[in-house]
Amino acid sequence: MRLEMFDPAPIGVVFTRGPEHRLAYTNAVYRKTFGDRPLGRPLRRTFPDLAQSGYFDIFDRVLATGEAEVLTAVPVDLDFADSPREETRYFTFSISRATVSDGSRDVLGVIVETTEQVTAARRIRVLSEERRRALLRYRSLVSAGSEMVWVTGPKGGVTEPSPGWQRVTGQSWEEFRDDGWIDAVHPDDRASVIERWSRTLREVQPRFTHTYRLRLATGGYRHFAVDAAPVRDGDTVIEWIGTCRDVEQEWQDARRERLLARATAVTADTARPDEMLAALTAVIVPELADNCTSYLLPQALHRTPGTALTAERVAAVPRQDPPLPPPHHAEHLGPDSALVRAADLRRPVHAVFPPGSPPPDIVPPGTETWLAPDTNSVVLLPVVVDGTTAALVVACVNGDRPPLGQSEISLLQTLLERAHTPLSNALEYQRTRQVALALQHSLLTEPPDVPGLDIAVRYRPSSSAAEVGGDWYDSFVLRDGATVLTVGTSRATTCPRRSP
Repeated sequence: MRLEMFDPAPIGVVFTRGPEHRLAYTNAVYRKTFGDRPLGRPLRRTFPDLAQSGYFDIFDRVLATGEAEVLTAVPVDLDFADSPREETRYFTFSISRATVSDGSRDVLGVIVETTEQVTAARRIRVLSEERRRALLRYRSLVSAGSEMVWVTGPKGGVTEPSPGWQRVTGQSWEEFRDDGWIDAVHPDDRASVIERWSRTLREVQPRFTHTYRLRLATGGYRHFAVDAAPVRDGDTVIEWIGTCRDVEQEWQDARRERLLARATAVTADTARPDEMLAALTAVIVPELADNCTSYLLPQALHRTPGTALTAERVAAVPRQDPPLPPPHHAEHLGPDSALVRAADLRRPVHAVFPPGSPPPDIVPPGTETWLAPDTNSVVLLPVVVDGTTAALVVACVNGDRPPLGQSEISLLQTLLERAHTPLSNALEYQRTRQVALALQHSLLTEPPDVPGLDIAVRYRPSSSAAEVGGDWYDSFVLRDGATVLTVGTSRATTCPRRSP
């Protein structure tokens, strides 16, 4: 065997002779890796720095049995020629018995360094284990957390189940995956969500935030805030991860503040009750209701509870067709009307029913034609001022919009409190008018009964101011039998003041 033929080999080659395994040959790759070890010495003396002494035993066995042995990616700890300090590197050894021309039995070793492969594989295993643990932690967090967590591919499309999403929406994994989640979004919100999400994916924006309504497994909808961000590997987006958080109460609070501010703005310069109610009705639709009608009760102070009621319709606002009846129309309501009941009870009358099937007495007469066929709830709200129902408001909700509930009723009542001052002034005016008329009539006497003479009187006070004037009349018989008729008026006169 000519050992020189191994000189250009790209792998390490070593040849030992005899039972002591004296180093007889090493090629260039071997010497570069393990150093220029002196020839003629036994391996055990040549490599005193080798920590794994068991490798020498392999040479003994191969020489004794003639059976080759292969060790794959095994560690070697020593001072390597190309390293400034002792370290561990990995090699694959193939040790076999060789017979040379003189008939002696020796050992040939072929050595390939696999440190990079072993290190890479180990790193992959570590990363894989870290990813596995991170995934387990993520799944535990998703299962235990109150927020819904979801994952999509780089171009969208849900790629992993979300227990939170299924718990809230009731969608199965098959219904939820890819773009199936869109079916759980409220129909009125879908277009804006799809547009915003598509633009975020297309432009790879650093963050996606949005608020939309989700259909609940228990029925109805609630507002959820979405927050998502891309997961990158360098410059490449590998997936998106996001959360959905229930923000219904926050949304309700924000809407309340927004509506109250708007109601304050539209009624700031309004003093007449009818104009005030009309302005508030326009705020109510469409934020809180799909249509709304307001009524003034001009005879509120004169009416006995439980009797018929005359209501003047002063505002009617629809969200869409069909149009509502025109305002400024008197409605004569019987004692059994729901509006009369609300006025007498001085508290809301509320009804939720299957779409298009309202109770027969819940809507005011004459309004059945404009009540939408898919109306699902109605509330009749009395506006009470100083213990008297001065106005009535009717609000309705249609379609798949959630029916009017207690939170909406409470907000409606708060909005209508804006009309308290003008309605209070109107009632005070009516009370003052009643007192004025009673006072006037108490001061004016009945005409005397004069034989042969018919005396008739008619007193009509002015409809301006408080209707308390100085106008007066009288009729009486003098001692001599003469009849006196007298009419007087009092006018305020402003005299110019003279300069001193």
